[in-house]
Amino acid sequence: MAIGEVRLERDGAGIAVLRFDNPPHGFLDGAMTAALDEHLAALAQDDALRALILTGAQDGVLIRHFDLGELAGAAEAIAASPADPAATWRDSIFHQITRRLETLDVPVIAAINGDCMGVGFELALACDIRLARRGAYTIGLPEMHIAMFPGGGGTVRLARLLGPARALELIGMARVVDPEEAARLGMVNAAVDEPLDAALAMARKFASLSRSALAGAKRIVHASADLAIEDALTLEQRMVNARLGSAEVRAVLGRYAETGADLRRPLP
Repeated sequence: MAIGEVRLERDGAGIAVLRFDNPPHGFLDGAMTAALDEHLAALAQDDALRALILTGAQDGVLIRHFDLGELAGAAEAIAASPADPAATWRDSIFHQITRRLETLDVPVIAAINGDCMGVGFELALACDIRLARRGAYTIGLPEMHIAMFPGGGGTVRLARLLGPARALELIGMARVVDPEEAARLGMVNAAVDEPLDAALAMARKFASLSRSALAGAKRIVHASADLAIEDALTLEQRMVNARLGSAEVRAVLGRYAETGADLRRPLP
C-alpha cells in the first residue's frame, strides 16, 4: 500500500513549496492532513518565509479528493458515537489548516497541476491565489455524489468567491469543470501552461516587496469579506496610519521624492 506524504521544499528567496504525493490515486488521508498541519504550524513561525505554494507531486493531480475508505470509517465512528452538536470550526483539523493558510503573513498560491476536487479544491479555495494548468482534468466539489456536501469550508468559501447562486449550482449538481471553465467562472485566477512556473514567478515578485506591507494588505483583503464596509474601512485607515509612520515606508518615500520617480516600477 502506498504511503502518502506532504513534502516541504524551500529556496533561498524565502519561498516554500508544499507538494502532495500519494500515488496512485492522489487522495488526501488523515496522516497527510496531520503532516500538513505540522508544516503550516512551523511555517507560521518562520520570519524568513516570503511566499508559500501548494502543488501536487504526481503529474496530473494535486489532490483528487479525500480517501473514501477513511471517510467511510469516520462515518461509522460518528454513527456509533455521535459528534458534539456544539462543535465549532476549531474542532476540525482541516478547518484549522485552511485558517492557517488564510492567516499566514505571506501570500499563498495554489499551483493546480491536475485533478483538484473535494478537499483538494477546498485547500485551493483557502489559498490567496489559484493558478491551474490547462488540460483535460477536473476541478470542483462533487461531494453530492456521496450524498454529502463539502465539509472543509467549500460551501462557505465558494459562495463568498462566486456568490450563493453560482456556488449552489456547482455544489448542488456536483458539477466539476475543466481549468478553462474554472477560470471563466472565477474559481481560479487563471489557466496557464505551467502553474508551478507561474506561481514561482509570482512568489519571487512577492518576495521582492515588503513582507510587512503584504501581510497588512492580506489582512485587510480578507477582513473585507467578513466585516461591514465601514468597519473594514476603519481597519484599513488605522493600519494605513500605523504603516505610514514606519521607518520602512518613510525611507522608501524619501527615495522616491529625491529621484522624482513614479510608482510604475520599484526603485533600483
